[in-house]
Amino acid sequence: MSTYATEGQQTRAYSAYYGLWIGILWTMSFALTVYGLRHPLASNLGLLIGMASVPVAAWMLRGFRDRVAGTLPLRRAWHMAWMTLLGAALITTFAQYVYFAYLDDGALIRAYTEILAQPEAHDMLQQMLPGQDIDALTAEALETFATTSAAQLATQFLFWNTLLATIMALPVALAAKSPFRKPDAKP
Repeated sequence: MSTYATEGQQTRAYSAYYGLWIGILWTMSFALTVYGLRHPLASNLGLLIGMASVPVAAWMLRGFRDRVAGTLPLRRAWHMAWMTLLGAALITTFAQYVYFAYLDDGALIRAYTEILAQPEAHDMLQQMLPGQDIDALTAEALETFATTSAAQLATQFLFWNTLLATIMALPVALAAKSPFRKPDAKP
């Protein structure tokens, strides 16, 4: 077996494993954010977990570099980071589909309805969209959201999760790649 095939197999195997853990973090972040619509502290915790996933992914890839690969050029680091985060995106999208299809039962739309019915939300929307009929816009948005199927929501989440994974792969790869070493200078 060639070295390239071995490197590719290692990259795929470790990316899948790391993607599982990052996917668990993203799923926890999503769950806490949804729960946080009624409990703001949980929403903040969900945001922190989501933001922490980037340095956690970089830490995992650096561990792969140091313990398994020896060196991790930028191209391979980006490929591994992208595959890791894409796996996390797929896991999170599956969890989001399960939530909307079987667990939500309209709870999210009820929470949004309550939030948007508050005078502060109405005033904020009026400032953001001057001259618009806020009540009609809010009713239309809530109706659209309420009639969107779990599969349609999951497809939209898959798109955004994949886009997020693609964007975050570069900073993760830059943090995980092997450091640049200057060749020894001769006197």
